[in-house]
Amino acid sequence: MKVIGLTGGVGSGKSLAAQMLAQEYQAQLLITDELGHTVMEQGQRAYEEILGHFGRELMQEDGTIDRTLLAQKVFADEQEREWINSVIHPAVIRYIEEYIAARKEEPGTIVLESALLFESGCDRFCDEVWYVCVPEAVRRQRLAESRGYSQEKITSILKRQLSEEEFRRRSDVVIENDGTMEELRQKILSEIKA
Repeated sequence: MKVIGLTGGVGSGKSLAAQMLAQEYQAQLLITDELGHTVMEQGQRAYEEILGHFGRELMQEDGTIDRTLLAQKVFADEQEREWINSVIHPAVIRYIEEYIAARKEEPGTIVLESALLFESGCDRFCDEVWYVCVPEAVRRQRLAESRGYSQEKITSILKRQLSEEEFRRRSDVVIENDGTMEELRQKILSEIKA
C-alpha cells in the first residue's frame, strides 16, 4: 500500500481532505486523534497501564475506560497530562507502524492524518507527505465559527504549531485549501492522478 501522510495546522481542512480521499479513492484512514482512543480500548496497549496508574475507578460497567473522568484527572494536573501523553503517544505510533507493516504488500492507499506528523516522527512511515494549507486569516475565521474559539486561544494554538514555511519545506505535496469544498476535491483528485 501507498502511505500518504496528511498534515496541516488546526483549521486547515486536513480532516475534510482525508474524508475525501476515503470517499473518492477508497483510502484507508488512520487518524491519530482517533487512535488515541483506540489504544485505550480493552485489549490494547495503554488500557492496563492507564487503569494501573489511575485505578480501577476509571473503569465503567462495560469494562471501558471512562474518558470523561480520565480527562478530568489529566487536565487538572500537568504531571498527569505528561504521564498520559508518555503512554498514549508511543502506543499510537506502535499501532500505526504495525497497521502499515501488516498491509504494506496489499494494493491501495493508507492516509495517515496527523497535525503532529513531523513532530511525532510518523512521517517516516509515509511514502509521501501532503500538506493542506490555508491562509491564517481563513483558519482563524473557521476556528472561531466552527469551534467557537476566541482569538487568544487561536493565537495560542498557532504558536505551538510548525510554521507554514516548515510544513512546506518538509512536505512533498502542498494543497491550497482557500476555496470551496469542490475546489479542494478537484485538487486532491488531480494529486492522486499525478
